[in-house]
Amino acid sequence: MFESVELDSLPSLPRVDGEPVFAEPWQAQAFALAVRLSADGHFTWKEWTLALGRELREAAERGQPDDGSSYYHRWVAALEGLVTSRGLAGASALAARKDAWAEAYRSTPHGMPVELKQTDLRPRFRQTVQRADGEPVEIIQRRAHLSYCYSGCCCGDVERGYALVPVEAFKQEWLRRRLRRVVHLTKGRCLGPCELANVVSLVFDGRSVWFHSVNTPDLVRQIYDYIDAMVLADRFESPPAALAPYAFNFYDWDARPGRERG
Repeated sequence: MFESVELDSLPSLPRVDGEPVFAEPWQAQAFALAVRLSADGHFTWKEWTLALGRELREAAERGQPDDGSSYYHRWVAALEGLVTSRGLAGASALAARKDAWAEAYRSTPHGMPVELKQTDLRPRFRQTVQRADGEPVEIIQRRAHLSYCYSGCCCGDVERGYALVPVEAFKQEWLRRRLRRVVHLTKGRCLGPCELANVVSLVFDGRSVWFHSVNTPDLVRQIYDYIDAMVLADRFESPPAALAPYAFNFYDWDARPGRERG
């Protein structure tokens, strides 16, 4: 399989009977990707072995184990370095793909294959913020913020005649749809107005929509369907007909005369 590859030039390559061995499928895929990119002329094999050797040396200097367990992690790191330096992919694109795989892994039931959906590959934007102690922190910016009231003077208070809040549905749909890095979910106390109860506030692309009487898991799913539709359309849209009876605006900016919104 690897007759055209100079295996002896690869530092510390795990081998059995002269052939490379892989503990997991991703390791073989990473190996094959480096071979293919070199064969296609994106870098020479000598350039690859130098990049891999440098990555292994730097890992050793950082005190990482040299028992072979992290060899292909170093292989991937070296490959990422070459890919970005040669302009084959941007660092932000690679980071977004890693985020997408990590999110897909966390959202996939045990025993099921991890797969990426097209919506998983949407861009992730980041901002570096300096904390009060001077430490820079990189945050992944969200597209939306979904907040729901689950306790207080009315929400979920069955003794006062209000319906229970479908708390689990909010979290389960959020995880199932892989929206953790797209929509920030907040479970809070009173959002107001208390006369409506079981209130939900959604901010998407800076636009605000409120929903009242969100009493059932089905209504929660419809709200998430609405969010998914806006993410796919890449713009804010008015609530669909099924949600329109539950929608209102708790703020007065649409009611004040002479106010134009961008």
